[in-house]
Amino acid sequence: MSDTSQDAAAPKGAGRFVARTLGNANFLVAVVILLLAAAGWSAIVEAMHLVTEKSPVPWPVAVDVNDKFIMTAMPDRMGPYEFVSADGEIDFDREKQDFVKDGRPDGEGDYDLPGDLMESLGIGTPTDEGNLPLRRSNWFTIRTYRDNRKPPGDPLRYWRLEVYYYTGGVDLVPHVPEICIQASGAKWVGTTPLPVAIVGAEAPWGTSPPAFQRALFQQTDNSGAAISQFVQYYIFSLNGSPATSRNEVRLALGSLFVRHAYFAKIQFAPAPVVQRTDRGLTYSLPDPAEADPAAEDFVKHFMPHVLKMLPMPQDVAKLDSGDGKTQSGS
Repeated sequence: MSDTSQDAAAPKGAGRFVARTLGNANFLVAVVILLLAAAGWSAIVEAMHLVTEKSPVPWPVAVDVNDKFIMTAMPDRMGPYEFVSADGEIDFDREKQDFVKDGRPDGEGDYDLPGDLMESLGIGTPTDEGNLPLRRSNWFTIRTYRDNRKPPGDPLRYWRLEVYYYTGGVDLVPHVPEICIQASGAKWVGTTPLPVAIVGAEAPWGTSPPAFQRALFQQTDNSGAAISQFVQYYIFSLNGSPATSRNEVRLALGSLFVRHAYFAKIQFAPAPVVQRTDRGLTYSLPDPAEADPAAEDFVKHFMPHVLKMLPMPQDVAKLDSGDGKTQSGS
């Protein structure tokens, strides 16, 4: 047979690839192993009741969330702490060098988050839009409260409270002060626990004082020299139990034994105070050492209300057992 005849007889294109592949024993063995492994993994997952996707945890009955995914059920008064509602009380425009009157309560000034920030937070996604009517979407709330015991100008007069609720996904928990605030230019000095007893809280929050995280930062000027220090406080609720580390939350969310999952990040700090004086405008934050006792007091007043907005471990356990519904009645 001539060379031309051999070329005509040989498989070409896709046929040549198939012929070579089928003739490759190692390739066929690898394919068989992969198919068997896939079938075996499915059998293992079913036999051991493993979970590869997390189911969302509906909100408790006390929770209200609007169409902007803002949780609106926090009270306006919590003991001496009052939601800031006076227009132009704290919203200061640095460009105009004046307090802004926009017709809304100042304590809600941070509610209109831009779309890119909402995307960064992972709240208001298409999945959330479908889950909102079912009372099981992600949500957030950001509020500023005034301690009416403190006089105007006191750096501990205003407190900013943020709560973020995530459920039904395996979020990597990227948003913690140690990362976000450093990205804004401050230097992270260190994080230490701040245990605070919450009187009247049910287990596990009332069993022993949960350890809030106290993240310390240092402001610098344009030359990099230290100017002052400030703190941020935070803690997680992981399926209704206190958690201090985002790695702890990540590990639980990635577990094949966790069926229903949610976590909430509760973060708070003294809000900066801008005040007009005879010397002009002053911008102040409290000394961290002075902030700690005031932070403990704030926790004791706001945390019982926040816990009403979060499912407790027994609610999640009922969902896992297929026996029930959370307090939301969903």
